[in-house]
Amino acid sequence: MSIQAKIDQAIHHLGSISIQDFIEISNFDNEGFYNKKENEKISRMGHFITSPEITPLFGYTLCNQFLKQFPNTKKVQLLELGPGNGTLTQDIINFLEGNNVNISQITLIEKSEYFQNRLKMKFDKDIKILENLSHIEQKNDETLFIYSNEFFDALGSKQFIYNNDEFYELAINKDQNQYKLIHQRSLLSDFLKEFYASYDFIDGDILEHSNLTLNFFSDIKNILRKSFFFSATDYGYQNISKKSTLRLISDHQKINLFEKFENVDYSFGVNFELFNNFFLNFKPIIESQSALVSNFLPSEYQKTNHKETLKAVELIKGKKFDDMGNSFFNISFYKL
Repeated sequence: MSIQAKIDQAIHHLGSISIQDFIEISNFDNEGFYNKKENEKISRMGHFITSPEITPLFGYTLCNQFLKQFPNTKKVQLLELGPGNGTLTQDIINFLEGNNVNISQITLIEKSEYFQNRLKMKFDKDIKILENLSHIEQKNDETLFIYSNEFFDALGSKQFIYNNDEFYELAINKDQNQYKLIHQRSLLSDFLKEFYASYDFIDGDILEHSNLTLNFFSDIKNILRKSFFFSATDYGYQNISKKSTLRLISDHQKINLFEKFENVDYSFGVNFELFNNFFLNFKPIIESQSALVSNFLPSEYQKTNHKETLKAVELIKGKKFDDMGNSFFNISFYKL
């Protein structure tokens, strides 16, 4: 059954479907974007490309960011959230092993069956591929290095519109064969007004709130018991946007909601302000991806005269790709 047919079925039975459920089905159903069998998803030949797929220099940047805080570490457990093709982890393995760092464990958190199969073909059997963080075990002599790139933007979110001192949930229904966004009263309205009490909203403002993200933050916090370094890079914003950040990408092109239903990647801008506040006791640092690369890419790659290397550096700094460097941010924090 196609994704559109499954959406229609849900609307038929329920009357409407939330934005979050619509996107979870579209992205992660068995026939959804991240599970549907095809040759490529994340690559120049796929639907979109990410920094690790452009150049290994992005992975080297994250390694150097980690080693600046843990220069004498000798044993590291790697933990990637949403590894996709596994390119970033492979680059990190190569860099750390080249710097005489012992990698004692590697765990990849991936719920897409399509990517799980690709990871099993790419890596040996010693690497653990899990769907959640509940079975992460860290030894006393290990430093846990947690990292991700464009992971959190794939987590679904509910959307609410503010009107007359209430938050109404945005949902989707179908009338006379046309899909429409509708406003529905929400039992979460009072909770949202309290949770976001420090912000001023006016009629028409959009609020994106994701319990999926908050629950994942909690899962991360539960494993931060010993020495660790955390680094996540994602598309997002540092101040609450009060507008929709939903993006649809297919075949490297932005498309509109309801323009097509199959082979579409849906993502939201990540709320880095919320991210920061959740882990505030670890004193997070937030910087643009451009600043991340400038600050932590090993100097030999920034000072080289090699044209292809310099071109790759400029790409992951975001000089192209819709000003990626200023809309992508990195958050990092650690405990020695």
